[in-house]
Amino acid sequence: MMTVTESTAPLVSVVVPVYNSVTYLAETLDSLLVQGLTVDELEVVMVDDGSNDGSEAMVDDYAARYSNFRVIHQAQSGSPAKPCNVGAYAARGRYFFILGSDDVMAPNAMADLAGLAEREGSDIVLGKLGSIGGCRTPRAVFARTVYDADLVDNHVFNTLSAVKLFRTDLLRRTGALHPTTLRIGSDQPFVAALYLAANKISICADRDFIFIRAREDGTNITSTRRTPRDYMDLLKLLIPVIVNGTEPGATRDGIMRRPFRNSLTKSLRPSFLRLDESTQLQVIQDLRRVAGPLYNKVTSVHLEPLPRTKVELALDNDLDTLRAVMAWEESGGSAKVAHDGTRFIYDFPSDLAVQIGENRIHSPVVRGEVTLEGVAVSRGSIVELDIRALAAGCRTLAAETLLRLRNRWTGDEVDIPTGLVRELSQSTGVGHVVNARFDLGGYSNGVWDAYIVQCFGDDEIVSRLGARRAEGVSAEPVYLFSRAQEARTVGKLYFTRGPGNLSIDLGFTLTKNELPKVTVRGVVQDGGGGEFAVVHVLSAGIVEFLGPVADGTVVVTPHVALGGDLYAVELPAGSPRHGDARQLVVRSDGEERKSPLPGSTSLGGAEKTGTPGSRSVRREGERATDLFRGAMGDLLVVGRRSVRRAQKEAKSLFRGVLKER
Repeated sequence: MMTVTESTAPLVSVVVPVYNSVTYLAETLDSLLVQGLTVDELEVVMVDDGSNDGSEAMVDDYAARYSNFRVIHQAQSGSPAKPCNVGAYAARGRYFFILGSDDVMAPNAMADLAGLAEREGSDIVLGKLGSIGGCRTPRAVFARTVYDADLVDNHVFNTLSAVKLFRTDLLRRTGALHPTTLRIGSDQPFVAALYLAANKISICADRDFIFIRAREDGTNITSTRRTPRDYMDLLKLLIPVIVNGTEPGATRDGIMRRPFRNSLTKSLRPSFLRLDESTQLQVIQDLRRVAGPLYNKVTSVHLEPLPRTKVELALDNDLDTLRAVMAWEESGGSAKVAHDGTRFIYDFPSDLAVQIGENRIHSPVVRGEVTLEGVAVSRGSIVELDIRALAAGCRTLAAETLLRLRNRWTGDEVDIPTGLVRELSQSTGVGHVVNARFDLGGYSNGVWDAYIVQCFGDDEIVSRLGARRAEGVSAEPVYLFSRAQEARTVGKLYFTRGPGNLSIDLGFTLTKNELPKVTVRGVVQDGGGGEFAVVHVLSAGIVEFLGPVADGTVVVTPHVALGGDLYAVELPAGSPRHGDARQLVVRSDGEERKSPLPGSTSLGGAEKTGTPGSRSVRREGERATDLFRGAMGDLLVVGRRSVRRAQKEAKSLFRGVLKER
């Protein structure tokens, strides 16, 4: 038997555990054919866990067709743990990567991630995850690329799935395994052990490297419903890995955020009440034994206030009160918080509050749910916003809802009163629909970030505005203009990259003034063979048009304003009918934009019928009608009118233009 040496081993082994995923498997395996690595650098280890839907034949087919694909068949084990272990320990590569049999790897992802590991000397590389079918993926950890990442500060421990590049030597050093006793979540203790043994971890967030799929039929193993007992079983295996791999102190306390906010919190959900009594007692006993020694002033803050109360009741072995809190939690909708005039409180019945005890009741954190429902600018710099603001989980209505603008550079804040449109009352909370109207004319230059503030006495719920937008609210920037005799562009409302929050950049201190913004709607021939361009121009200043002539230069050309920022522009006689020289130049506000001109369409009905080309002419007329429908949409003329009526109005409009020539 040949021994695998450094010179004969592949660079990367991709392990694909397979069980009854024939619908998606070919797409997954095909994605591994375009990874920017040779067959000597990449091996694919497919581990079939007793499939019976055709997946077992498909992996055999790929192994027969591609020399660097190999398959291991085994009897069905009932969970992903065993095939993952078998594949990882069969890997011959310097690195291994576990890819779900329904997930997809982006082209050249392996070459890029392995290249980074080689260059940086990384033991583990986290590639940014994309989504197929709306699957939720981690965000904080992939905020930016980090070559030497910290487990806590860079949120690495927030993601414990095995969809990562690992140095294979970590397996020899740790003996890490997916626990086969866990039906779901077996990758968490496995990945935690490798994290804690790694000398260097890198995060690559330059693009999406792997796309995680949410199956349309909901059959992902991670979609399987789990009980509090399942979460406690996971916690019992995860926490010892953390304890064994860390020393007491800040790193261990920081790492505990993930298991405390996830498995520990979920083990005390109200569904705990549906466990039989012996299982309930076992869950509490395990919680006290495993989590109790690690629960302190630092780690307790990882928990939300209500889960913190429940954990403390469990640690105190106060099972009766714990059950009463869970029963209250399940009853009467999700709005469980009130404001008593001085602070937010859980709205426990008075006898239950006494039973819990003041030292185990923690003030809730109430979050705002804010939706931007409308944006308008009038008279250049007067902004009007329609906003829906809800205090999530709260039964008390805010005394006032304000718009707050905060200067990102100076920290200056301006609170703007709003007009009440109506009150909101829902099972998930209460709030207001409001309208804010304000003039930015007197504001200093800089980026002003928009917040919504719901006021409860001295307490405020402050929420960034804009990330959640109603249907129909465009993400396009809205420009602001001065109201002087000669208007000029002074700034714009825009939505930030990533979160998509609303900000206002006065003076273009961060963003670029892209005006004039030019869109050529199309070009139309009149009856005499001349051409008119229909052009949409967004600009604050006077607009000038220059059209192309035969020698490739441009000359000032007449135009007529149609309204709605639309212009009819007469192209010079002898304008090129095609080629790079066929473009329109637009000047405004000291800026110049060039836009290519499409071929022209005739104004339907201008030609005589009955000629050999009459059928073709009618098709040209139909395209002209489509052009005018787009233009009329800007003028708010067409609405629900028919195409025929739109064409008639378009012809009338242009005949009026022709008279003004």
